[in-house]
Amino acid sequence: MTILCGLIYVTVQQAHRSAADDPQLQIALDMKNAIEGNRFPNRWMTDDSIEISRSLSVFKTLYDRNGIPVQSTGLLDGQMPKMPQGVFDFTNKHGEDVLTWQPRGGVRMAMVVEAVNSSQTGFVAVGRSLNEVGKRESNLTTMVLVAWLVCAGLILLHFLFSYFNNKSK
Repeated sequence: MTILCGLIYVTVQQAHRSAADDPQLQIALDMKNAIEGNRFPNRWMTDDSIEISRSLSVFKTLYDRNGIPVQSTGLLDGQMPKMPQGVFDFTNKHGEDVLTWQPRGGVRMAMVVEAVNSSQTGFVAVGRSLNEVGKRESNLTTMVLVAWLVCAGLILLHFLFSYFNNKSK
């Protein structure tokens, strides 16, 4: 029963977390292809920037080949998001990186970074907050724990009933 509850938790948690990357994967790939095809429309990068520590919106950041932010639709504490150099090193080597980025306490982002073959843009990063995923994981933990406790209680009751039923014979 414990193994089954654990398996259910891990499976659903991974489904929640991996689904959190889906919009970013699509947007990052579309942006990369548009940039490499010299058909990058301005609609990708709007003038109004969001504060990523307080928003659930998807944000996009263009980085140069050195990993320095050039343009972003999201700001972190009023600054364009600066990711660790290791992210860009990995992305250069593998073409893509899908990761969880925690720039500071209380801020976790589901990020997709694509290497771009362009003279002006080295990387496209697209991210969004994991706050809602965290809430779903917390609810999942509660549901699995309650289910485990109910099952354990039923097993205990069955054991006690069987024990006393057999003892009275």
